[in-house]
Amino acid sequence: MNWRPVTALLGVAALLFTACQQGNNTVTGGKALIAEPTTGVTFSQDFNPYDSNSVSSSMGTRSIVNEPLVEFDELDPTAAGTHPWLATAFQFANGGKDIQLTIRQNVKFNDGSSFGPADVAATYKVVANPKANLFGVPDQASDPTISGNTVTLHFTTPQYTSLFTILGKTYVLKESVAKQVAANPTLTIANPIGTGPFMLSSYSSSLIKWKPNPNYWGGTPPESEIDTPAIATNAAASDALISGQLDWAGNDIPNVYENYVNLNPQTNHAWFASGSTVTLYFNLNPGNGGATGIGDVAVRKAVSYGIDRNALALLGESGYERAASSSSALILPNQKAFLPSDGSLVGDLSTTGNVPDAAAAKAQKLPAGMDVYEILKSAGWAPPATSHYDTAAGTFKSGGNCDGSNTANCWTKGGQIIKFSVYDPVPFSDYWENAALISQELQPLGMDVTTKPAQGYSDWNTTLTSNPAGWQTMIHWGNGGSIPYIQYYDWFQGTAAKQVGYSNADTAAALTAYASTDPNDTATLYPIVQKLEKIMSTDVPYAPLLYGADWNVFSSAKYTGWPNQSHPYMNPSPSDPQMVYIVMQLKPLS
Repeated sequence: MNWRPVTALLGVAALLFTACQQGNNTVTGGKALIAEPTTGVTFSQDFNPYDSNSVSSSMGTRSIVNEPLVEFDELDPTAAGTHPWLATAFQFANGGKDIQLTIRQNVKFNDGSSFGPADVAATYKVVANPKANLFGVPDQASDPTISGNTVTLHFTTPQYTSLFTILGKTYVLKESVAKQVAANPTLTIANPIGTGPFMLSSYSSSLIKWKPNPNYWGGTPPESEIDTPAIATNAAASDALISGQLDWAGNDIPNVYENYVNLNPQTNHAWFASGSTVTLYFNLNPGNGGATGIGDVAVRKAVSYGIDRNALALLGESGYERAASSSSALILPNQKAFLPSDGSLVGDLSTTGNVPDAAAAKAQKLPAGMDVYEILKSAGWAPPATSHYDTAAGTFKSGGNCDGSNTANCWTKGGQIIKFSVYDPVPFSDYWENAALISQELQPLGMDVTTKPAQGYSDWNTTLTSNPAGWQTMIHWGNGGSIPYIQYYDWFQGTAAKQVGYSNADTAAALTAYASTDPNDTATLYPIVQKLEKIMSTDVPYAPLLYGADWNVFSSAKYTGWPNQSHPYMNPSPSDPQMVYIVMQLKPLS
């Protein structure tokens, strides 16, 4: 499972757009396109793009109604991967602290009213409210200013690294709606008003139907209808694909090639582009959600090095996602240029391990030569009384699983054992399998690790966002991006940092320096990035697990023009913000 927002960087100081690069916007009458980015979501009739629990946020349909200013291709961070949308041009000013936007003209909302600069300015006032700032738009120095058809955004620091977040992840609202959402970010929006190619047709708790917006500035969309179904599990999504009840899925389909693609290779397709780092979140809020031990950095490091990532990749992800190989959490090999030249963070996570058992649990070595046993022992943890460690062989021989029934099998310190659960949705079959594997791997190493089920995405996300006492650790996708800044900002200062309760003055300073540095000045930039890598590796607020796939399983029986290996024009998952761009590229079959 890697349902996530798309974020990255365009490393240019200014960009002018000459034409709207849309696809077939004159053909009409295509069949209904049925798409879902994730399973296990409980629908409610709320389409507020700034409420993370709304159905449009959960199901990735924000952008087909409330469009961004620019569509960025995560797979191509150059100017060629940047597409005009509600803005036709932008440029930096004031040393990178200001962004001047030229707003597209002759655009209407789906209610027939005119769109203009005032709507854009009002939307940025929404994200100035921290409770509505879901994607980490940086602090604004003052309200946006308007001059003719230009809106200027004012930030407290240079924003060379934040264009995708600022321009690609801010979904534009009508001014009157924006004022209400700014005052109440969880406002229920039952009938969304936007400039996008689709508008709400009908709603039920099992199916949302979208119809073409007759006022759409980009022309009539190729699809006569888009359907968003509520699908309970990944297995159910697989059944729907096979039966033709689903055209486009953004979740892990079990044995996708055997169960779907190979049934009809002419129309059934899968393409999984690597785009993020999946990590194990540690709850570092006060009380750690009731866990014991994970507040100790030595425990977090031991947990990270004790996990068999190869098993997660092969068993949990069916080989569709690769095991993370660096504790820096960089997306490799995409971001290998940012690694330190001394090789200290290259391959320091084993990707070839075997699932440990009670007879012989192999401890993975750190670059400095330490292993799980030595990490914990040097931090004052007493090894399990029933265990034996063979220094020469590097083998920790357990006397049995630490499962709460016998503390003699557990590491102890100050009368406590290492005890936590991994909380993930059961419908996310891959994450749930990986949670079970982590439990099976760490119990023989003397840690009482269990699984805690969330019944669906809604349950899980609500707990993460509003109940820090309700979880202890969880497997979660990363924000992705073509440069390290995007994921690091989320983990160290953005939404994820707030959810896990992590703060670090050194990361804040490094992120500020990163955002202020011209990306072409690598002599200055690389050491800054490596500070962030070092903190991730040594403080371990998150344990890197896998390189997350941008899940994309689709049928070409109704439409052609999909992003694929031969034509990788956009992140392929059926979610925001790329959803609107992709649906406008498709061409219906007659």
